[in-house]
Amino acid sequence: MNLAVIVIISLLSVTVLACAEVAVTQQQATQPAKPGAAAPAKPGWEQDWERTLAEAKKEGSVAVYLSESDWRQQMAEVLSKKFGITLDMFTGNTGLVMERVMSEQRQGIYNADVIFMGTSQFKGSLEPAGVLTPLEKELLLPEVKDPKAWWRGELNWLDPDTRTFLNFREYPNPGMLINTDLVKREELKSWSNLLDPKWKGKIVLDDPVQGGGGGQRLMTVLAYGVMDWEYISRLVKQEPILVRNSRLMVEWVARGRNPILVGGRTDVGTEFIKSGSPAAFYTPAEGTYLGTGTGFAGRLRTSSHPNAARVFLNFFLSREGQTLYSRLSGYQSSRSDVPTDHLLSIREPGMKYFSVLEEGYMKKEMELRERVVEIFRPLSK
Repeated sequence: MNLAVIVIISLLSVTVLACAEVAVTQQQATQPAKPGAAAPAKPGWEQDWERTLAEAKKEGSVAVYLSESDWRQQMAEVLSKKFGITLDMFTGNTGLVMERVMSEQRQGIYNADVIFMGTSQFKGSLEPAGVLTPLEKELLLPEVKDPKAWWRGELNWLDPDTRTFLNFREYPNPGMLINTDLVKREELKSWSNLLDPKWKGKIVLDDPVQGGGGGQRLMTVLAYGVMDWEYISRLVKQEPILVRNSRLMVEWVARGRNPILVGGRTDVGTEFIKSGSPAAFYTPAEGTYLGTGTGFAGRLRTSSHPNAARVFLNFFLSREGQTLYSRLSGYQSSRSDVPTDHLLSIREPGMKYFSVLEEGYMKKEMELRERVVEIFRPLSK
């Protein structure tokens, strides 16, 4: 057999083998998978999430202790529909809620699963008592753990070392609510403009003497991080009218009785602005602070519904959960991907914001509050 014949036979053999392999491959591709064939493995977080969901449905409910409840019904409906979990809430002022949860924990009664509170409650009671579990380990959904989803570029932990208390709302306190029929914005470019004699006796101030009021926090921030104590002393000489009724103080400005409100609640101000009153939020050039209020979440170390709590927290901190919460509560989320079209006061690029979570401020906050109360007490009735 000559060389040419050998080459031709070899080429024909290779071609036949190749065609056979293609035919087998095509046949395998068109055949249905055999029963019991292993599916591609799911990511670890997804497996954990599915196991947690299954256990959460068995537990049936989650109990959240907090000081607000305006959004309870709608959130409860979503939880029930999506996960088959009932949402139970114990609400009241912060003192009542803290007294309840700490009393239950001391007695070995573990009704509370999740708690929403503020910095002072955490530092004063929850942290020293060691009743919270590290929350970072409870976060399962990638979109919740993703630092880029949060406006600071990281999750905002009150306690970065143990990561038990997480901030979920950080909203600007605009500083002032003004009646636009009585005040031109250019008249209040600076906080110092409030010291103009023409405003003496006309400024309404959210009473700084009452504990926990927005006016008290604002005065401590102005004294420590935005202006100084000299400014606070001069502001007192303007004889501001101290008011403790959050709705009344806004109404006075919205209806033109007074031109300026310093401090005050943004949710009440928003209500009047949306109703068409000549009122507007305003922040002077030196800036303002970002409020957190009771916008921190923690999970009790020992609770009756640990899996349902885990599901609730992961949903609540997701984009969907935070969007629902923000629309119902009127607070801006700490997430950067939550819509703000429903809010009148939002974090603005370029604005100067003082963080009340700044370490130096937090260490001195109680001292600052005591000094503010002492300075304003003569005006309080």
